[in-house]
Amino acid sequence: MTVVQKNKKKFSTPAVLLLLVGLLINSQLLFAGENRCSVAGDPVEIRILPAKSKAVFGKKNPVKYRASFKNNLETDQEGTLFYTIRNNQHEIHSTGSYAVKVAAKKTFESAFVIPFNENGAFTIRFDLTLNDFTGDLTSEFTYKDPKSLKQDKPGNPYELNNTAANFEKIASAEDIPEDPDQHTEGELEASDDEGEIITVIKPINRDGVFWDPDNIGYQVHLTNKYKVKQEGTLTYILKADNGETLETRVVAIKLARKGSKQFKIKIPPVSSPGVYGITVALNLTTYDDTTKYAFGYKVSGIASPYHKPPDFEAFWETAKAELAAIDPKYNIILDQTRTTRFHKVYKVEMISLNEVKIFGWLTIPRLPGKYPVIVGLQGYRVELEPLLYENNIGFNLNTRGIEKNWKPFNPENEQPLLINIADKDRYMYRGMYMDCVRAIDFIYSHEEMGFDLSRVLVFGGSQGATLSLVTAALTGNRINSLIVDNPIFCDFHESYKLLGNPLYDNFPIKHVVDYTKDNPSVTIEQLLDNLSYFEVQNFMPMINCSVLYAVSLLDPLAPAATVIAAFNKLNPATIGKSEMYVAPHLGHEITMEHRHYQMIWMSEKLLRKRQNIGK
Repeated sequence: MTVVQKNKKKFSTPAVLLLLVGLLINSQLLFAGENRCSVAGDPVEIRILPAKSKAVFGKKNPVKYRASFKNNLETDQEGTLFYTIRNNQHEIHSTGSYAVKVAAKKTFESAFVIPFNENGAFTIRFDLTLNDFTGDLTSEFTYKDPKSLKQDKPGNPYELNNTAANFEKIASAEDIPEDPDQHTEGELEASDDEGEIITVIKPINRDGVFWDPDNIGYQVHLTNKYKVKQEGTLTYILKADNGETLETRVVAIKLARKGSKQFKIKIPPVSSPGVYGITVALNLTTYDDTTKYAFGYKVSGIASPYHKPPDFEAFWETAKAELAAIDPKYNIILDQTRTTRFHKVYKVEMISLNEVKIFGWLTIPRLPGKYPVIVGLQGYRVELEPLLYENNIGFNLNTRGIEKNWKPFNPENEQPLLINIADKDRYMYRGMYMDCVRAIDFIYSHEEMGFDLSRVLVFGGSQGATLSLVTAALTGNRINSLIVDNPIFCDFHESYKLLGNPLYDNFPIKHVVDYTKDNPSVTIEQLLDNLSYFEVQNFMPMINCSVLYAVSLLDPLAPAATVIAAFNKLNPATIGKSEMYVAPHLGHEITMEHRHYQMIWMSEKLLRKRQNIGK
């Protein structure tokens, strides 16, 4: 977000575009209904109004709001403005956020465009969290694009389904509590033309992974858009993953009026494989900015100790035996409202561990034949919808704990991560992992529906990635390939150690620590012992299929070192047919470029039939 402080300095902080929803903010100030501004005299006066008076937007008039923040406090305020867009059924359609910095006793005004292009009437909620102030505002808007409303025209029936963008909706969907400080690129449009410093800092190696300790560095390109010359410093701080400062260096900067400067930052050699952070502070005549970056060094050597209980295998064999003893009572219901002329769409209900009913959406091309099966697994507290594929069968599973079916299972609306966390035999994720095994059981017991059992691919992001990896480990050779992004729960123990780094002071480990504060009789050591049975890293050696694996180095929810260390625990044969993609500048997300590559990987893997299928 770029905001302008009138009559003094301009502060610029990168906007943070997140795929996070359901943020839990303890508001000190609540604006309900149609209120879009605060009351004069409040600690921070907020005004957010649509650029169009009637709040009607479309392709020619994108969703745009004007914001004003008046800081009546004696101290500077920093934080984040989040937004969540929901439809009339209260379903989330879009989320995002922008970093905010408001100087003491000053007013900032900015205008920003929200990337949104779905037809309909929507409610948008803004949540502002600053150092000493929190508040939220709710408004409504309508989006109308007449061209997209036209129906029944001939064309590609998969245009909105079998695409990387739609694949993204499943793989990146997540309803994460709290508000992690992710670091992704983007800017909010400033409200005046005072000027700015355009800062581009990129690792010399595109993926931010280095192997030579003497060749670690970043290319820096600074452009001065101000009408006056700029002088000052660029300070960069090298930090270990635990937050420890390893090196600090200062570079003198001079930028001519409307001038630019390009140079290289050479990072001092590091000795150990790992993920390292770089904090870059730019302090110039009329401009201050601080941004964070990260790089990986000899990532194939990143390792962490196992915390594998001696009865780990027996624990999961017992769970699978309990599941096998339960009649799944498969109920396959044709959904006429979702069925198209190209696909039949079914709701599939089944009984899982502890007699809990779960369901999924099955989509089968109408043209008779044997088809590969693509299984989608959901993010944290996200309900998946059907996904259509041109030449594949789709099955999107919804495990226990989906919000619409939440009350009977969780009457206190507890965070899923914490349900029975103190009892490994009753823990939420013991059942959820078995729900995924039951889904694979369904596929293998219904081959006659056109399932090609030699080509089964499973994918997911965040929690969905975790479920995908665990499912492959617990189902032998039934899965052909995995596509996973930023799996959480890789190593609870290491995540706990990394709490010294503010980047990782967040979900999920933060909730585990908070649980011990609310339940003094339970220690963090006891919870970590229980969670050892559910850590992804302990399942990795059991995976036999190829894996396309994505990790983002600035991920606050899935610390990159734990995610990479888990990948390195795959057995050598599996690593030999797998790939790891590293995004150096992203938080809990991946690039759309990689999403397109995933589609290519998926197509290639599903063309090959797996040999020696195990059932």
